[in-house]
Amino acid sequence: MRYLREWALAIALYLAMVADGLASTYLGAYLTSGKIQAPIFIMPIGIMLIGLMDEYNSQEIWLGLGAGIIADLYFWGIIGIYAVFFPLAIWACQKIARWLPELFITRLLVLLVGTSALTAYIWLILNFMKLAVVSVHSLLVNLVGNLIVTLIVAVLTYWIWFILVRDYPFRNDLRSYRY
Repeated sequence: MRYLREWALAIALYLAMVADGLASTYLGAYLTSGKIQAPIFIMPIGIMLIGLMDEYNSQEIWLGLGAGIIADLYFWGIIGIYAVFFPLAIWACQKIARWLPELFITRLLVLLVGTSALTAYIWLILNFMKLAVVSVHSLLVNLVGNLIVTLIVAVLTYWIWFILVRDYPFRNDLRSYRY
């Protein structure tokens, strides 16, 4: 069982990916039918919160790479979008977390900036690779919806990620985290 405790975050990210896909499937029609369009980023929010809450675990960058490859295959069918963003997001969040106070509001602000950067990154890749032609106006509308959905998802899942990161750090001995 100790081995599963080390992989609890990876299992949680897999479940977040499945929840992300289900939410996109069932709530996507409601979130794209009005004037505001919004992606649902449950897994990227979890990735960034992991980096913000455990800034000294370098193993989490590898977790981000593995989760990014699996998420790319699950959502896009090509490897590259999440496989690049997730390790960079964990690394950046770990560096930012060393300077920011450990408050919910500061972490929420980082999440809002991070998911906005992810939305712009996806827009840039899709337009650059000619996989989709999306206007700048659609990107801006998407960013507004992104901020609202990120706020809701972050409030609903923050304590789950906090407990998981605190009690089950990825691939580290739990005794080193105890006082």
